[in-house]
Amino acid sequence: MVVEVKNLGKRFGSVVAVVDVSFEVENGIFVLIGPNGAGKTTTLRCLSGEITPDTGEINIFGKEVKEVKEKIAVLREDRRVFSNMKVRDYEELYSLIYLRWNPVLFRRLVLHFSIPGDQPVEKFSAGMKTLFLLSLTISSGADLLLLDEPTQGLDPIKKEEVMKILREVGEEKVLIVASHHLEEIEVLADNFAIINEGKVVYRDNLDAAKEKHRIIQADELTEEDEIISILENGMLVRTEREVGRYPRFRELVLAYIEKASKHFSILD
Repeated sequence: MVVEVKNLGKRFGSVVAVVDVSFEVENGIFVLIGPNGAGKTTTLRCLSGEITPDTGEINIFGKEVKEVKEKIAVLREDRRVFSNMKVRDYEELYSLIYLRWNPVLFRRLVLHFSIPGDQPVEKFSAGMKTLFLLSLTISSGADLLLLDEPTQGLDPIKKEEVMKILREVGEEKVLIVASHHLEEIEVLADNFAIINEGKVVYRDNLDAAKEKHRIIQADELTEEDEIISILENGMLVRTEREVGRYPRFRELVLAYIEKASKHFSILD
């Protein structure tokens, strides 16, 4: 197992960011999907060792995070960059940090995305910062890539290019991606966890999740079916019966988020 997260909890003062988050990642691309403020970024920050969780346990490659930091590369959501540093400065820095830095891959990505090398990175547009920092992360040679909103600020064409590149990278590396973009993530995910208000409300393999659920009409409901959510065009149920139609990923995610939100509002 590459990543094991057990009962992760983190609060900032009186604000609970994540509570009792658990999941495992063995290979490929794992996606944390949920609305803004759901706890995705906090979870990635704990995985990277940037912050220390209050409760729970994280094991990466069978070790504590602090023991394997050189095997982890991170694309941060805030896209923070150093003042006055240009592309070549970052290349020198990353080649010192990561022993398996891949300069050939990095230069290919820089050329592919037409990243300017003659101006400070801090002056890049939001989309160009994403492409540049993603290129650094992919070229690091790290075995585990933590990517927070990897299509942030990109136009549709660049988003499609990035999705294709990440799928290729995911064949050799383990990727944990945090995102709220449902359509893009369906193309990307092997396995996923839906997170809402700091809790994982459902996790599964993408294909298996669709197999376990159906969109049905009210008159098709039986006692064997577990109702997840009432939708405009029917209801999402968890069932073993061959009935109705398979849900789209968007329907599945939104249904579990809605169910969790109602649950939390009742408790609160």
